[in-house]
Amino acid sequence: MNNERNLLAISIKHTEHRWKFGKPCVLWGSRTQDGEKRSFGGYTIFPKKAELYSLSEWQNSGYGAGNVCKVDEPVELQIGFCKKFKRYDTVLVRYDDYINYCKCACLSLDGGEWR
Repeated sequence: MNNERNLLAISIKHTEHRWKFGKPCVLWGSRTQDGEKRSFGGYTIFPKKAELYSLSEWQNSGYGAGNVCKVDEPVELQIGFCKKFKRYDTVLVRYDDYINYCKCACLSLDGGEWR
């Protein structure tokens, strides 16, 4: 299992109807340090404030039961991903991919001005 904290959790349930290219996604959690318990509650649109997860943390969290979260692998962030994965409440995406998307779309990474 992958233990590297390199994933963001996108709430498809909260993002799906409003999302199109150039819009932020709704992300899970509040950022914690490596030794702290992971945050599986709350939401933000700022990736540098959202929780970073490892794939194994999600697989062991219990949120993968049923269609709550797609925990077998991260999904590719692309146009139409919300529709493609709408049977899930939440999907995981690579942090670097989402940061690149935000930069391309001129979205704030932390709630401040975009630079």
